[in-house]
Amino acid sequence: MFSRKSSPFFIAILIALTSLSLRAQEQPNPQAVPGHRYLKEYWDHSELYLEHQAWYMLDLANQAFNRNPPSGKVSPEREMAFLMLDAVTHEPNPKENPAVLDYMARRMELVIDDLNKPFKGKNSLRIYKLYNCGMLFRTRDMTVAVDLNGRHGVLIPDEIMSRIVDKIDILFYTHNHGDHFDPNVRDLCHKRNVPIWATDEIFKDDPKVHHVWFDGEIRDFDIDHPKGKLNVYALPGHQSKVHNNIWVITLPNGKVVAATGDQSVKDKSDLVWLKDIHKRLPRIDVLTMDCWIHDFNEHLADFSPRLLLTQHENELGHGIDHREAYWMTLYKNRYIYEVDIPWVLMSWGEWYDYK
Repeated sequence: MFSRKSSPFFIAILIALTSLSLRAQEQPNPQAVPGHRYLKEYWDHSELYLEHQAWYMLDLANQAFNRNPPSGKVSPEREMAFLMLDAVTHEPNPKENPAVLDYMARRMELVIDDLNKPFKGKNSLRIYKLYNCGMLFRTRDMTVAVDLNGRHGVLIPDEIMSRIVDKIDILFYTHNHGDHFDPNVRDLCHKRNVPIWATDEIFKDDPKVHHVWFDGEIRDFDIDHPKGKLNVYALPGHQSKVHNNIWVITLPNGKVVAATGDQSVKDKSDLVWLKDIHKRLPRIDVLTMDCWIHDFNEHLADFSPRLLLTQHENELGHGIDHREAYWMTLYKNRYIYEVDIPWVLMSWGEWYDYK
């Protein structure tokens, strides 16, 4: 029997055992990490080395994200998971890395599993971040998608994407760039009679796509959907010379979401009419805006949302220097932009409830 004098030792043993138990839980899942090899087997096979390292890193990142869901505060464990994801996706060919493709599939399966569950919050909004700027806005009545993109079935296979499309009611595309619109997704939507709204440059010869874009003129219209009415503002912006609609959507439960796409003009001409645009719009609850956007603080002030969600981190079709890392978003939001409204950083295959 332990005496009171020995109790500190006993407590130390318990702490050590607890620590070992926690470390054991944090080890990579052997089922998800193929190819545990001796170092010399990797000599002259650097791609294989990076692939197997990625299996370990992404499996740990997956566990960390699952244990630490998105919130207004980024925990150290969650921040380290973002850094591991940054490291893997800034290797030369992440789109060809089986570990990356497996990770993406696993994250999308989590989204599909959640979409299959009832969502009963009358006044709630659940936001899913899929890939790049692909976002889902879900209420009790309907699910709206923006810039749903699987990179032509490479990063999100069509079989998985079809099950996501099964759960959406309407899709909006912001602009005519391949990391935002996706012909494979368009075809899946047509098969399921999911309406698509886009600028005049996206699928311009497709009569099934609703095209909206008027230079310098804000459009305000309603969409009558069998599951509810949407009020939509289409703000005709640009990414350089490409037409870029900024969509501001009032959902059936009254929540207002906005997606800026890749709004960015070097001469700042759009900033003139975007100045204090929130005064001409319904109050925006959730704004999704590029992490790399020029004039970040100006845009944030002009839209004046209640919550900011950044997007476009680690877009794998871009060069290494233009795959904006999560650590960059964290650094800029905290120390450069000093964002003073609530903001949440989300990774692929995560969701956040806004109430």
